[in-house]
Amino acid sequence: MSGADKLGYLIRTLSRTKRKDYENYVVNAIWNRLAMDDVKPVTQQLVLWPDGRRSFVDLYFPQAMIGVECDEAYHQRQRERDREREITITDVLRQIRGEDYRALHVDVSGSYEQVERSIDDCVRRIRAEIERRRQANEFTPWTEAYVDYKEFYKTRDAVSVADDVGFPRIADAVNTLCGSEYKRFQESWFVPSVMRQWYGDRYRVWFPKLAIGGKAVANGWNNRLSDDGTYIYEYNEDADLVDPVGDGDPNDIRITFAKSADPVTRIQAYRFVGVFRRISNSEDGTRKRYQRIETVFPIHRTPCLPIHR
Repeated sequence: MSGADKLGYLIRTLSRTKRKDYENYVVNAIWNRLAMDDVKPVTQQLVLWPDGRRSFVDLYFPQAMIGVECDEAYHQRQRERDREREITITDVLRQIRGEDYRALHVDVSGSYEQVERSIDDCVRRIRAEIERRRQANEFTPWTEAYVDYKEFYKTRDAVSVADDVGFPRIADAVNTLCGSEYKRFQESWFVPSVMRQWYGDRYRVWFPKLAIGGKAVANGWNNRLSDDGTYIYEYNEDADLVDPVGDGDPNDIRITFAKSADPVTRIQAYRFVGVFRRISNSEDGTRKRYQRIETVFPIHRTPCLPIHR
């Protein structure tokens, strides 16, 4: 991957605040003063609240689990709400990464000198955490704008919802799971023949395309992932194709990779979102429901093992 791709990523992510003057100043000042080109910055990191609301962290460093909020004057009038928001962010990110998230703040309602000191303090804390992780061998340098899934999974023994790694094609995801060499697949829901060697027909792989703007993008099938990632709702906009069985099929278990676009690069890819089991239909009977039962799934490097029963 070329340096130009990394530069392109930085230009796109650091310009997402261009209509927010204070935030733009703080975000770019912190990134430039940090001066660590192996640390990945993410702006406008989406945070999903348990009650369904969405909010964003102004600047987020996933390798350090640290976020920076630019507090403008109106924040002083809603400190209690901001405190609740941080707790929510901590809870949400802990579900994904299994560790605590830390929020830092830059209050831009003060003087220039105060703002500069606050920015410098944030940089110092971020740098200290990065260095701590380096010393503890807990830091993975950011070397490429787009993660190469082959390199990423070369030494890992499972896929996880915390990985945030995209697979360009369905075959790429299946080959990673099974150690197979499939060239392509047309179906979005099936049992790979090589997977039967371990599991029989216990699992299917599923590659739903998530709805965009609430609208289906694949033959009328509308698939929506719940805000907390624990449910998938499925229905067809063009026909009543929901199974009449209210309790669903408990044997319908799907290793699921949802297709969506990266919010910065806009590159479409399949990402592992968990293992889901079919449960009862929605209360009005119009949607199938699937509940996440696992957030990781093992990788098999060779397709030559006996069937697991």
